Amino acid sequence: MNTPQGRQPHAQTVLISGGGIAGPALAYWLHKFGFTPIIVEQAEEVRTGGNRIDMFGVGVEALDRMGLLDAAWAAGGPGPEMVVYTGKKDYPVPIAIGDVDTTSPHRAGFAIKRGAMCELLYENVCDDVEYIFGDSITAITPTDEGVDVTFENSASRHVDLVIGADGMYSNVRSLIMGESANYSHYLGTNLVIFTLDNFLEMRDTMAWHFWPGLGCAISTFPGNSEVEGVFLIRTEKPLEVRDLTRTQRIDLVDSLIPVDGWHVPHLRRAMRDSEEFHISPSTQIRMDSWTNGRVALVGDAGYCPDPMTGQGTSLALAGAYILAGELKAAHGDHRTAFRAYETNMRPFVTASQQVGKFTTAFAAPAAGRTGVWMGEQAIRASFSLFKLAQRLGVPLPGAGSGNKLALATY
Repeated sequence: MNTPQGRQPHAQTVLISGGGIAGPALAYWLHKFGFTPIIVEQAEEVRTGGNRIDMFGVGVEALDRMGLLDAAWAAGGPGPEMVVYTGKKDYPVPIAIGDVDTTSPHRAGFAIKRGAMCELLYENVCDDVEYIFGDSITAITPTDEGVDVTFENSASRHVDLVIGADGMYSNVRSLIMGESANYSHYLGTNLVIFTLDNFLEMRDTMAWHFWPGLGCAISTFPGNSEVEGVFLIRTEKPLEVRDLTRTQRIDLVDSLIPVDGWHVPHLRRAMRDSEEFHISPSTQIRMDSWTNGRVALVGDAGYCPDPMTGQGTSLALAGAYILAGELKAAHGDHRTAFRAYETNMRPFVTASQQVGKFTTAFAAPAAGRTGVWMGEQAIRASFSLFKLAQRLGVPLPGAGSGNKLALATY
């Protein structure tokens, strides 16, 4: 770490809760900049499951700066091109993630399985960073000189900073900043994702069909051997599924699908047999501040834009780089670093979350012909903006200058 001669960073040991994407990315940069990161992860090992994630814009740039872009590309593949169905109409939609101008300051985008990305990030830091698997934080107690942290299973530790990189249902956020309900904003739909065989022999394609109150998609994974099935179900309140068994969750989803056209019957059957099945409300985490004292949040824990935006991973990787970089620039002075982190991330987060509201509105339109018509018009109007934004290296559909985040060099 480059600091003035004889000057050591104020904060040195940084405990990171969460070993998915934001956590290991942050640990990489902290270690590179001279800090001592420690990762605590509730799972017993790296989580390898999960859905397809789309990488473009600043997320690709952040991976490139980590030296992982080529490996990530090799583990993934081109993003799918989209075809949208509304009633009897069929619109081919040219928004393939990989179809960007490579003369842009950001390289071409791609798609990769979440599990593959998690493994890649873990392997990049595991030799340099201490991991505590199978454990979680139960108490965070600020002191004059740092933070005392209590764990569910391990002995307590004293660290300089604590970072919550533990997702939308962040434990760190709840311990320091209050219950999730204070920051969680439901967007009106519930996202159901599962995997199945590529029964249509699709190649690098996403097919999306929507009806009043329901969206349904089939999307290829990189390699095209499997596809991802998606239902987006509009409900007045988010579905309560935490206390339900897997079978009960599937039964609930099945009961809320009012159509049997297109490929819906096949998808309903495949959903029951799928090894990967996830359901969650379309939710944004909105906070006035992502820091409190010596504690900060990064990624979905602080600013989940909603999975439908495709922005979560890019936000996590960019946020991790900026947070670590500002700690370096401030020589470990967390007060200065946290202020700069919030200033530099806020415009991009705000714009991404605006996209989240738009996406759920057209992907599962409100009931009635008017809702479907409005969804169709929104699609027509937005695709040219998607294309333009990608060519400019902006991973958002033209929401104004605030949606372009240029990564500084630390």
